[in-house]
Amino acid sequence: MAIRYKKKQITLCFDKENKVEKYVAANVLVGSINYSKLCDEVNQRTGIHRAMVDVVLKGVQDTMVSFIEEGFSVKLGEFGSFRPAINAESQDKMEDVNANTIIRKKIVFTPGSAFKEMLGSASIELFGDNVTGSNNGNSENPDGGGDSGETPDPAA
Repeated sequence: MAIRYKKKQITLCFDKENKVEKYVAANVLVGSINYSKLCDEVNQRTGIHRAMVDVVLKGVQDTMVSFIEEGFSVKLGEFGSFRPAINAESQDKMEDVNANTIIRKKIVFTPGSAFKEMLGSASIELFGDNVTGSNNGNSENPDGGGDSGETPDPAA
């Protein structure tokens, strides 16, 4: 397996007057697999009826949501774990930290050994030879930070 990347030009705007042009490697996705296709593939690989695959996956999702809502981290063996997390604005004084300083709630996925092994053995290859531009390096990505160099999921 190879992880593909492209060269991407970004503009970092540390303030309104200082704009810095930089280049980064950004991953390239071939596409995305929707839920229905995923269920079909699990059916083909396991022989379990597609409707049962759907019921089990929805049951796992509902159960995970319940536990995560209670504040638990959910570990799925070799697959990995999911946990609730937040991003918050920093404050100068402890008494200024409150729920209003939380700017984002999210679920963090930590890959398990199967995904870590796959990534560890993956090669890296350049996709095309073009440099793509970015209007603003401070545009928000799904994790709430600046431009991470990742290509957005086309299914999102």
